[in-house]
Amino acid sequence: MAELVKKEAKEKRSCKDEALFWLEYGDRTEKEMVQHLKKKDYDEREIAECMAFLVDLSFIDDRRYALKFVEVSMEKGRGPLRIRHELAEKGIAGAVADEALAELYDRQTEREIALEVAEKAYRAIQRDWDLSEEEQEYDDWGNPILPKLSDKEKAKIARKLATAGFSSGATYDAINRLK
Repeated sequence: MAELVKKEAKEKRSCKDEALFWLEYGDRTEKEMVQHLKKKDYDEREIAECMAFLVDLSFIDDRRYALKFVEVSMEKGRGPLRIRHELAEKGIAGAVADEALAELYDRQTEREIALEVAEKAYRAIQRDWDLSEEEQEYDDWGNPILPKLSDKEKAKIARKLATAGFSSGATYDAINRLK
């Protein structure tokens, strides 16, 4: 039994090695790293020294993390409200999150991304419309004329946009711009 305890103690990484090992899998926030190291049973002093080391060498940089997170989230079709909430959950300070959002996510960008998300939801609704060949009408160029969205369908798209974190203004604008 004593040999097993000695073997485990010998195999345990130092706090810095554990942090660097975990960073190989991707960027982390300060909060995430501290939580990870606490789970690995490092003491507060070791964690504080390790965090100072990581921050000094810019291995952990919450501002850089926030900018990258906003960029990736925009590509995924998320709105600023959801992004701000997710950053807060990851331990990013409100001011840092606001700064990253302000740098990358202006009002026009929000409206464009909201429209893209709304159009995707609209196409999904169109697939649910089961129009037979006799019912389908076409314009002068042979393009199908689709029925207008019902209030229920508009509400469904609005809920999707709200869940994605878009403002009510961007949501209304996107729904009104749908064809």
